[in-house]
Amino acid sequence: MKALRALFLLLLLLMASQAFTATLSERTYKRLTAIHELMGENKYSEALKRLDDLLPRVRKHKYEYATIMQTYGFAYAAQDKYRKAIEAFNEALNTEALPDQVQQSMRYNLAQLYAAVPDWKSAARAYEQWLASAEKPSADSYAFGATIYAQLKQYGKAIPKIRKAISMTGKPRENWYQLLLSMLYQKKQYAEAANVLESMVAFWPEKKQYWKQLSGVYFTLKKNRRSLAVLELAHKQGFLEKERELMNLVNMYLLQNIPYKAARILEKEMKAGRIARTGKNLQKLGEAWMRAKETDEALRDLQAAAQEQQKGVLFLRLAQLYTDKENWSKVIELTNKALSAGGLKHPGDAFMLRGMAQYETGKRQAALMSFSKASKYAKSKHQANQWIAHIKSGGV
Repeated sequence: MKALRALFLLLLLLMASQAFTATLSERTYKRLTAIHELMGENKYSEALKRLDDLLPRVRKHKYEYATIMQTYGFAYAAQDKYRKAIEAFNEALNTEALPDQVQQSMRYNLAQLYAAVPDWKSAARAYEQWLASAEKPSADSYAFGATIYAQLKQYGKAIPKIRKAISMTGKPRENWYQLLLSMLYQKKQYAEAANVLESMVAFWPEKKQYWKQLSGVYFTLKKNRRSLAVLELAHKQGFLEKERELMNLVNMYLLQNIPYKAARILEKEMKAGRIARTGKNLQKLGEAWMRAKETDEALRDLQAAAQEQQKGVLFLRLAQLYTDKENWSKVIELTNKALSAGGLKHPGDAFMLRGMAQYETGKRQAALMSFSKASKYAKSKHQANQWIAHIKSGGV
């Protein structure tokens, strides 16, 4: 389509050629008209053959020669033979015989062809040559320039151009915003990226990736409340579908010390099957209930997690919950399991809990043995020795 539009532009320029001092001879004009008709019918091989026949006849006439080379360029470009098209256009430009407006258009075409090759450095040179003489560059042309410099990773030149393009259009162009956003990410300009994403979620609220990106950028900027608020909106709109995304929301609630909501969402999504009911996830659920002071729910889910994982730390947490309920037989059972499973960061804590439960159930000798073992660990040594002294003194 671009090649055909360029061809129609050429035809219009040829029709207006009488307005210029340099003109085509009648013979050349007729032959070129026939060649253009062949190109309009996609008969490029025949058109090129006729151009080859015509070329020796016009070499001494700069304007005619330049026009023929320009036509070569369009014919090659239409066949995606970009390097040959570039050579032809450069040859036409080197003559300096064509009208300024035609040469200016050809410089822009050259930049496009270099980009199609791609040869981004040459595209940038051709683009800057065109821009230097452009009277009223369009929004599309600024966006094209931004694309060239983005490919060269010259973001300092690309970003102002894409911003200019965006400012010139009434209707937002999504691909332009995407280009700007990607460059701001590359430059780690996250505050600016957040501003762009705020516009993007307003213009395209149905695009779930922009909500997630905005939340992520706010998190990077340490604006955790805003990050969570955006993620909440995304969840309400059904944009969080993968387990990783849903767990991110759960973790954000926990980070903001809102464990009850974290537990509710985790429980709901596990029931819906969007989050797997694994031992690890059950553990997180139980710990969230624990932080929310929902003891019964915490017991239920931590018990399920402990059965699944057989981890000492989980049995110990259960023992702590049953301590709050003064269910001493359960505390003894679970601390034994915790010590048996192993992997405890502070084994003395388990011995302390077991000793307390044994003391409460009248098993003083057993309690003394547990506290004695607890006293061997630095963290629990002081408290264990106090209990030992208390029991030996006959305290109640």
